[in-house]
Amino acid sequence: MDEAALLTKGRQAIAAIVEAALRCPAGGDGSWDALLAELGVSGLAAPERARHLREGPGQSRGALLLELRWALDAAIAPFSQAMDDSWRLPNEVEQAVRDYVGAVKPKVTTSSIFANALASAATSPSRMTGAADAAAQRCGCCGAPRSDRSSDLCRYCGERL
Repeated sequence: MDEAALLTKGRQAIAAIVEAALRCPAGGDGSWDALLAELGVSGLAAPERARHLREGPGQSRGALLLELRWALDAAIAPFSQAMDDSWRLPNEVEQAVRDYVGAVKPKVTTSSIFANALASAATSPSRMTGAADAAAQRCGCCGAPRSDRSSDLCRYCGERL
């Protein structure tokens, strides 16, 4: 298969996976789990999914960001390995994850400034992690606080910090 055909197939796989992720309720469902299994990806356990939804960057719908990234990486791997420009599809995955974050994050409204203040106080980085320095760095992709200084990857979306 030539480079253009591989790129097209990879893009189609990315689009199909993102569409499937967007059809799910927040945290995923049985169809999402089936897609992960088909791709050979082990999803998070139910308690870990609940923790990601509760403590993560917040999402109103869709599969978890981290699981989406894992699924996309698994789907494009065979295409990327066969391409001379193996960086092209991983770059497309990065953009797809960023676009997905915008689609699944709850919409912030200014209808109640006090409600917004209370909501943001409850999910502040220091409140969520219990560390005052957690606010020092947030993920550039999903906005989650960096709570684990030993890793350079976001624990919620997999983005390199």
